Amino acid sequence: MKLGVGLPEVPRGSTQHRPSRGSIFFHRMNQTLNDSQTPALDPSSHQTLGHGVAYWVLSALTLLACVFGVAGNGLVVRLLSCRVRRTPCTVYVLHLALADLLFLLCMASLLSLEASRVVAPPLAYEVLRRVKYFAYTAGLSLLTAISTLRCVSVLHPVWHLAAPVPALSSRVCAALWALSLVMNTLAALFCGRYWSSDENQCFAVDAVLSVLILGIFTPLMTVSSATLCVQVRRTSRRWRRQPTRLYVVILASVLVFLVCALPLGLYWFLLYWLHLRPQVVLLYSGLSRLSSAVSSGANPVIYFLVGSRPAGPREPLEAVLRRALEEAPELEGRETPSVYTNEEGV
Repeated sequence: MKLGVGLPEVPRGSTQHRPSRGSIFFHRMNQTLNDSQTPALDPSSHQTLGHGVAYWVLSALTLLACVFGVAGNGLVVRLLSCRVRRTPCTVYVLHLALADLLFLLCMASLLSLEASRVVAPPLAYEVLRRVKYFAYTAGLSLLTAISTLRCVSVLHPVWHLAAPVPALSSRVCAALWALSLVMNTLAALFCGRYWSSDENQCFAVDAVLSVLILGIFTPLMTVSSATLCVQVRRTSRRWRRQPTRLYVVILASVLVFLVCALPLGLYWFLLYWLHLRPQVVLLYSGLSRLSSAVSSGANPVIYFLVGSRPAGPREPLEAVLRRALEEAPELEGRETPSVYTNEEGV
């Protein structure tokens, strides 16, 4: 059912789609990722109309961010697949771009369905949401793997050089995709809206998802990135050289995720327990969509900004991307031949 301002209605007193207390956490996180369910509002209220307009402005900005994000991630996927030499780092970045691309495509599709007059079957919304959550989980786990492995390469360069990194990177990416698929398939089976589900099983699945996402992935990514930042800064001062562009890319990507995606995810968890007004929840819904789209679409911008040179002739995009993902340290503003990083050159 649509409201007067064109927003989907979920009555406060309805229990049809309300998650149980045991499964609140992951359902709230799901809403952060662009759940189109919004609280019921009084369409006769002028304040409601104002919040509805603000909501649709945020949705329009989100759709615009999705368009640019799809273009940027699509370009990165094309360049890394065809024109940039395959390295352990580019393997992770390629998979991360694929995850962000899939996430943005699903979000743009959901926004388009919501804004159009075409009445899509509820199952179509559910499938798009589940694929979107799958892409989000895969992207988060891949970003965690990138920051963690680069931190290990700085702290333990001997292990990094001895390990079969090229083969390992592909296997790690495949394992993370498989883990994300299993997690979200279980969530769809045990916590689905359109087929019978057991509350205890749903609680168990949501508990595992919550621990993996906010108990393991996010803290591990934060700690490894902070350690990497301190180590790179200390080594750069000692050897008087600029840090490798790759580490700047990793730290910037993690920072964008923590600023754009994580805080609103925590807010959604608090909103349920605080029982705020529907208008406030509505605005948080639109804002969470926008921040998630910005977070997924920002990585290509980071790659090309970090890889570009402030002066000199224009270069092909593949050269800029290759420089941004270069693992070799820079000496006095010039890049050295491509070698694996070690503790003396980060």
